Amino acid sequence: MLDELTGDDLYAELIMLRTNDKRYFIVVEGVADVAVFDRFMDLGHCVPIPAHGKENAHTCLTRVISDHFPGVFAILDKDWLGLLPNNLEDDRIVHTDHYDLDACIFFSGDIYAGIAGSFCAGNGFRNGSPGCTTDDLQRACVDMAFPLGVLRYISSRDELGLKLDKFPLAEALNVDLSVDLDSLVSISIARTKGASASKCSLMEDLNREMAAIRDRSRYCSGHDLAKAFSILLKVSWRGKIGADVVERSARAALSATELQKWAIYSRAKKWVSGSAKNVWRV
Repeated sequence: MLDELTGDDLYAELIMLRTNDKRYFIVVEGVADVAVFDRFMDLGHCVPIPAHGKENAHTCLTRVISDHFPGVFAILDKDWLGLLPNNLEDDRIVHTDHYDLDACIFFSGDIYAGIAGSFCAGNGFRNGSPGCTTDDLQRACVDMAFPLGVLRYISSRDELGLKLDKFPLAEALNVDLSVDLDSLVSISIARTKGASASKCSLMEDLNREMAAIRDRSRYCSGHDLAKAFSILLKVSWRGKIGADVVERSARAALSATELQKWAIYSRAKKWVSGSAKNVWRV
């Protein structure tokens, strides 16, 4: 049922909710975002509303802005903001510091090192020792997720329609966990019905784009990073934890202290400057 929700449906729901709910409505992309923000928002004054997708959020917010509908704001994933056109920007909308909310959590403090310690302590993982520091874990995961992220970017930019959701990242890795770009591209094309891109041209584009990028973390989604992390733990320390459990554990481990370091925390507070109402309760 939720996959049939449209942005217009969401806008109509906000109008209906407003008849008996005077709180600020904070539109977010999905229920996983709600689960995180519910812990930190002042729910007496604000309520996060899931849009069930970026497209729905944009459609709804476009109407909110054009109709001057009051008390509606949004926290959305950064995705390709600033890299590709057709993004919605407005003072009422703030975007995540990294690619998405889960990527923000990945790069926050020692959350992932803590997860590794919890699941792999008996198999040689020692938090803080060589190869087991937060920097080591982040570097290894970014190395695995970055090429797939760039391929996602190219597919979006050139409207290639590559089937990259639920990508089997492990199948594109060498024994040393480096990414085999040939396998990455071949699997992508094989998974895409009626793929228009040739393997040769896609390989050239991928190598060219990767060579020009300085901020590699910018292209890494939280889901790809979590999948890379689960692979790293399995190969290096016999950790048995899937990407979904990694993401859920990381969201639960996010602290108010880490959230307060994010730009979305301070930027969202500006929505209600001078008002008795607050966005955050922390």
